[in-house]
Amino acid sequence: METSHKSNGISVLKSGVSASKRAGLLALALVFAAGLTSCGTPGANTNCKDFNAMKSGDQTNVIKKIYADKGETNPSALKVTAYKLSAKAYCQVKPSDAKLSGMSG
Repeated sequence: METSHKSNGISVLKSGVSASKRAGLLALALVFAAGLTSCGTPGANTNCKDFNAMKSGDQTNVIKKIYADKGETNPSALKVTAYKLSAKAYCQVKPSDAKLSGMSG
């Protein structure tokens, strides 16, 4: 609902949303936007140091993200396991800042 009134001869529109509601909505939008940019699995941009420090389930999620980024949204468990083993072997011989994207396949 919008209302109009004159202030010093200038017409001012007021919306029906209070300042506290607007502030709350703005805060919610900022939290949501921050969540979109900071969450998620990094996929092929994961470096070996981080990959080696991850729990097995997190490593699996990284591998699934790599497949999803390549357009394969539902890779078989065998493919994921094989890729994960390859990534572990790759990260044993590469420097800790090497990225999984350096692997072929």
